[in-house]
Amino acid sequence: MSEKTYQRVELAIEQLDTALELFLSERSYASALTLAGAAEEILGQAISQRGQQDALRYKYDVLNTAHRELHGRPLEWKQFSDGENHARNALKHMRSRSEDTVTTDLQEAAIWMLVRACANYDALDFPRTDRMDSFDNWFYEHVVGV
Repeated sequence: MSEKTYQRVELAIEQLDTALELFLSERSYASALTLAGAAEEILGQAISQRGQQDALRYKYDVLNTAHRELHGRPLEWKQFSDGENHARNALKHMRSRSEDTVTTDLQEAAIWMLVRACANYDALDFPRTDRMDSFDNWFYEHVVGV
């Protein structure tokens, strides 16, 4: 075997496609979540490097506006991002023996991470894939209820 140079965004797109396949086939929500999370992060960084807003920052800005109106103070970024990434991070990290279990809804966490990753993909103006369209159809049927 030999080393090869890879484009990070291309690898992120591959991770996103695999995450979608794993999710739609119901083979592994945990793997779908972690792969989508890795893709979401890299695609989000690519968007930020263009001077644009990624999906997580967009959601924060929308919720921060409402939070300021309701509570008279800004929503803390760290608290927000930790909450949004809680399930993904719980699957990635185990700092002590007391953290040997995870309690979460893996399907739900995978859904919303896929939504963010796909939004970041779209913001980079890549053409939609058949698997993304299948996920959109699944989402509208099972989450939105249409």
